[in-house]
Amino acid sequence: MPRIRHALLPLVCSCVVGCGDSSAPAPAAPPVPTVTCVKAVGEDIPDYRYYPGITQAVLEAEIVARVSGFLEERNFVEGDRVSTGQRLYLIQQEEFKADLVEAQATLLNAEAQAQFSQLTLTNVREAFAGGAATVYEVEQAEATFKEAMATVESSRAGVINAELNLSYTEVLAPFAGRMGETQIDVGNLVGPTENMTLATLVMLDPMRVMFEPAGTELIQYLRAFESGVVPVQVTVSQQGGDPVIYNGSLDLVDNIVEQTTSTFKARAVFKNGKGYVLPGLYVSVRVRLRTIEGAVMVPDEAMSATPTSQYVYVVDSKQVLQRRSVVTASLYEGLRHVTSGLKAGDVVVVKGNPVLVRQGAKVKPDIVDARTFVTSQQKAEQAAIDESSGASGKGDGESGSGGGS
Repeated sequence: MPRIRHALLPLVCSCVVGCGDSSAPAPAAPPVPTVTCVKAVGEDIPDYRYYPGITQAVLEAEIVARVSGFLEERNFVEGDRVSTGQRLYLIQQEEFKADLVEAQATLLNAEAQAQFSQLTLTNVREAFAGGAATVYEVEQAEATFKEAMATVESSRAGVINAELNLSYTEVLAPFAGRMGETQIDVGNLVGPTENMTLATLVMLDPMRVMFEPAGTELIQYLRAFESGVVPVQVTVSQQGGDPVIYNGSLDLVDNIVEQTTSTFKARAVFKNGKGYVLPGLYVSVRVRLRTIEGAVMVPDEAMSATPTSQYVYVVDSKQVLQRRSVVTASLYEGLRHVTSGLKAGDVVVVKGNPVLVRQGAKVKPDIVDARTFVTSQQKAEQAAIDESSGASGKGDGESGSGGGS
């Protein structure tokens, strides 16, 4: 047993000496993480507002029969464009021509009676001057002449009325536009009491679009509308093709706000020379309401969010991350407009290890141009989409080939 104790002693001493050695190297500090950053952009940008809208004709009219008669002609092709004053329908005219002849004859008779009454009055007045007629006879002749003149005026009105009724047998286009489906076929009886509406005519150029901004935007709209032209862009989607864009301007801000929705009606007008846009079409509307001076913008990739707010991480002068709450608005050229929480030139993190990007963390910023970053992200996303589409197509082809064998 004593030998064993002496043999263990050097080993124990060696362990004690080794444990107490203060010259051992300390563990290395973790490297400072690199994060991709951009500088917040500050510049004047347009204040765009986006809404759904519905198109509306500037002029729309129901073509009606104003006199009764049989429909003899239809002088247009349904769906065609017509010009102002073009004859659309013809109603049987014979009866109205006869009425006009009768009214003209009545007028001639009334004019003859008036002429005779005037001659009689002249003779009675001469006789009265010579003492051969009484005051009563003069007054009677004057009354007869006035009655005859009244009959002339009444007969003249009858002629005008007969001419109007005859003109109504030719149903004319009140303005240039596009005809719709005819409601009554030739040969049917039409008139104010039966089969009155014949068709509908709409003006296609220019065209209007109605939309409803929120009541909170009303003051900005009124200011913009009163200050000058407010540009509006109307986008019409089409199946299997690129959207078609029409440029116009705001032409109405309504004078009431709808209480149930707290919205107001606004309207724009735009050129529709080819007539491809019809009333009642749902479209997208973009209004350039004003210019925002010195707007601060960063890529969307800089944004993080909680259920109630948004925030970004800003690199301060000591290269330490500071969390900033922000309020954002619309996108412009791929950059998000920040209305509160940032200023132009702030260095904002757009890419980094989520575990290491936190309040108070020391970082090494790799600053890139904001628009360059947005462009690279868009290209990467498009490449991923193309790759995914290609892989999907290839898989489908292989599946089809296997099934055939």
